[in-house]
Amino acid sequence: MVTELCRSAGYAYAFLSTLTIGFLSSALVLPAILLWSRGAIAQVTSDGTTNTIVNSNGNNFTIINGIEKGNNLFHSFSNFSVPTGAWARFDLINTPNIKTIFSRVTGGNISNIDGLISTLNSNNAVSLFLMNPAGIVFGANARLNIGGSFLGTTANSIKFADGTEFSAVNASGTPLLTISVPVGLQLGANAGAIQVQGADLRVQTGQTLGLVGSQIDMTGAKLTAPDGHIELWAVQNAGIQMENQAQWQLTSPADTANWGTISLKQSSLVDASGINGGGINIRGRGLTVQDGSNISSTTSAGQGKGITIQTTEFAEFLGVSAPGQLLLAGVNTSVGNQFSFFPPSGPPTTGQAGNITIETNRLRLANGAWIQSSTSGNNSIAGDITIHAADVDMVGDETSFFLGIVNTIGTFISFGNNNQSGRVAVDAQRIRLLDGDRISSSLLAGNGTAGEVSIRAVESLEIRGANHYGITSAVLASIEGGATGQGGRITIDAGSLILANGGTITSGLAGANNTLFGSMPGAQGTAGSIDIRAREVQVSDPLIDTYSNSIAGITASVGNGAVGSGGTINLTADNLRVFNGGQITSSSQGQGNAGNINLQVKNIDIQGISQPLTNGQILPSAITASSTTNFNAGTINITSGTVKVRNTAEVTVSNIGSGDAGNLNITANNIFLDNKASLRSEVKGGSQGNIHLQANDVLLLRRDSNITTNATGTSTGGNIDITAGAIIAVPDEDSDIVANAVLGSGGNIQITTQGIFGLKYRPQLTPESDITASSQFGVNGTVDINNIGIDPNSGLVELPANVTDPSQQIATGCAGNQGSSFVATGRGGIPQNPLQQVTSERTWADIRDISAYRKIGEVTAQISSSPEVLVQATSWHRNAQGKIELVADKPSTQVQQPLTCAALRKI
Repeated sequence: MVTELCRSAGYAYAFLSTLTIGFLSSALVLPAILLWSRGAIAQVTSDGTTNTIVNSNGNNFTIINGIEKGNNLFHSFSNFSVPTGAWARFDLINTPNIKTIFSRVTGGNISNIDGLISTLNSNNAVSLFLMNPAGIVFGANARLNIGGSFLGTTANSIKFADGTEFSAVNASGTPLLTISVPVGLQLGANAGAIQVQGADLRVQTGQTLGLVGSQIDMTGAKLTAPDGHIELWAVQNAGIQMENQAQWQLTSPADTANWGTISLKQSSLVDASGINGGGINIRGRGLTVQDGSNISSTTSAGQGKGITIQTTEFAEFLGVSAPGQLLLAGVNTSVGNQFSFFPPSGPPTTGQAGNITIETNRLRLANGAWIQSSTSGNNSIAGDITIHAADVDMVGDETSFFLGIVNTIGTFISFGNNNQSGRVAVDAQRIRLLDGDRISSSLLAGNGTAGEVSIRAVESLEIRGANHYGITSAVLASIEGGATGQGGRITIDAGSLILANGGTITSGLAGANNTLFGSMPGAQGTAGSIDIRAREVQVSDPLIDTYSNSIAGITASVGNGAVGSGGTINLTADNLRVFNGGQITSSSQGQGNAGNINLQVKNIDIQGISQPLTNGQILPSAITASSTTNFNAGTINITSGTVKVRNTAEVTVSNIGSGDAGNLNITANNIFLDNKASLRSEVKGGSQGNIHLQANDVLLLRRDSNITTNATGTSTGGNIDITAGAIIAVPDEDSDIVANAVLGSGGNIQITTQGIFGLKYRPQLTPESDITASSQFGVNGTVDINNIGIDPNSGLVELPANVTDPSQQIATGCAGNQGSSFVATGRGGIPQNPLQQVTSERTWADIRDISAYRKIGEVTAQISSSPEVLVQATSWHRNAQGKIELVADKPSTQVQQPLTCAALRKI
């Protein structure tokens, strides 16, 4: 034994001396060399505290005896390392009834395991604890062959239900041991790390495989527990509770825990797959999964237990295994094998995949990473995916095809029926989907019901860009070609929502297409709805690149060759901006009706056009409900405070097939159209396409803007119904309200307003601003304008600037207080003024008897009352009978008194 140790030490020293010359400056290589050299010196030795006996045969070790307490067996080592290709065997020949072996390493040296650890001669499936506070390294040749569970830990001690503690740092004397079950681990402030370097560590079906240390690093390694449980915990200075003794599941430690990091690199795999699908629980400060590494649990018949990841700072899933490969870094639960392009042999599987839950501060997916739950069986269900984070960043790249957080039914080829995908729920402060990454729930193949996609972004949700293959960033719920069923619903609650550079929110039935696997028919089924609530929504910029031209926007569609109905778009927001070619679209190119678009937004601004696409096409910013088939297009319903459509932007409903167009309904306080903007409906072979506008205050049309219903073929033109406080246009700017038809009857125009300014009814369109309902070869429609108000200029006479006071122009007769009277009869009447001389005129003879008209009594001069001053009207109101009355301010009371004789100079 001494010879072997010396020889090992000599080799290690010579090897270290050689490498130190070349790698002295390397901070990474030197610690690893030191760890292995120390382990090679130590190998497996007893510390003498638990009657543990180690028998060696070269580099192989047989471990017997220990202290038996009921079904528990305790071993204590000063060093425990297994050289490359060797083995350490726990022989229970003297203790066959043992169920659990608790082993500790007290010498302060790292355990280097590069061989086999096994148990034999037991009546039970024996589980093994290996505890070394200094650290544990599993090399490429490390293996496990035990009947029960395995837990490797750098904890200081194992605690039991009766309060007993089996400590690796307080090992003096014979320890107090127990028959109780373990209930927890106590990790110190200096707990060591655990490395798994190329090892393939497996436990039997239904057992637990656990690693608990200050840090866990896997490089090209595998941890496998079929239908069992895998625990990965990176923590220091914490007490961890253990539950479910059958599988040693761990629960949260105290708040004082000092969390560490966990990493999976170079195609490492953590796998609990099986008939039922086992559970995986990962806890730490941060998790990094990269280079095609995966955390996976699939099921073929039962109920999967799911995957839970909880980190205090970050969880990162980064990169494919190599350029061009399809092995993605990520997390997966499924019914059936989702890593294969082709279905498994035999009948489809049946079961329910486990859920995926990730709680972290920052979640990042990049360079071809995914979080997926799926099913490709019969009567099977995919698991739910639930994400809680402050920040979610998802970034695609040029080397990968499948990206994002996805829940799917079916693979490329699937024979499954009546399946159901789970729910995808992402709850964060900020979410970004860039360069082709996606959050989706899709029915890829077979038939079934897709799950809901629910996103809550308290501050912002940003979706933009595409990857190398032209796949755009998206929130997606779809039924793909060849699949049949019910599409998933999309619900989004965000502070601000930004869609740009091809980024989309899409619910749809895919059309027929040709793929690598042959021709695929169109999807069949019903697309789910899109429900969005946000403070601010911005939709802009289609994707313009070599690979594709994709519209940025919110889309509900029935593709060409698809059979079924499209989803409805419901958007509630404070402000909506659609610009630079962005679009909100409901469409049908297949055999089914398109869905409606319902907007409840305080302020809507739709403006501008896109840059030219690669084919030269320029897209207007638009809200559109359309169909190209004999099935109906959707209706657009907008309720808003202010709707602005500007700079060639448009809001349209249309059907250029033989089906009906939808209607366009807008209710707002103000509707402004400016610079070739349009509200338009178009129908070719069907009917409808009506436009109903209600502007409580003003409907304004400027600079060649228009409100148009256009019917081609034999279709009847859609009707236009406008109710507005005032309708205003500039006469020579050619802004029109038009209901057109070709062979069919023109649509009717019904306008109810208090005033129309700048627009006139004309039988045909002119360069002026017109209102017309015409048919080129059919019967013209009618135009009915109900002007419930009046033109404020109508019937008014311009008043003089200075109003004449009549009291200064007419002298009154003498008042009765003068004590005299004057009566004039006969010809000539009386003079205008008592001081005036009566002019002589021709004789006029009155032959009547005037005595009957003469009255005896005192004569009093009549003084006319002062007339009111004429005041110009300043406002108007509607009276109780509904008529308009002009209203003026009250006249001034300071009116000069009329002149009397008392004002004359006495003669």
